[in-house]
Amino acid sequence: MPHADTEALGLLEESERLLRAILLGVGMQLRSLELERCRLLGDGSLGDDIRQLQLSATLLSVWGLMGFWRQSMSAGDSCEQSLGSASLIIGLMRLMRQLAPKSQETAAQDVLQLAEPLD
Repeated sequence: MPHADTEALGLLEESERLLRAILLGVGMQLRSLELERCRLLGDGSLGDDIRQLQLSATLLSVWGLMGFWRQSMSAGDSCEQSLGSASLIIGLMRLMRQLAPKSQETAAQDVLQLAEPLD
């Protein structure tokens, strides 16, 4: 097998791992929304569990985005680099927002904002 094919295969395998991490993060975020709904409907004992789940999901997603950003930087395509950088910055902003201390009211407002459809 030529070297280029081996390199391309390695890139595809890495991309698959990164996509799986991002999809797992999205699935965990969906689960955290279900738990947040339960908490808002009366089960107040879920607060810390939800925050840990959201933080873990965001870390997985950021890890995946960092991997894709790294790939785009080595590819040399300026469009891919710009999109990868923007995605990574958004993921990091979300992570920083989750790490900031919150009051219960602020947390509820954040959930409402996340649930709003994009225009």
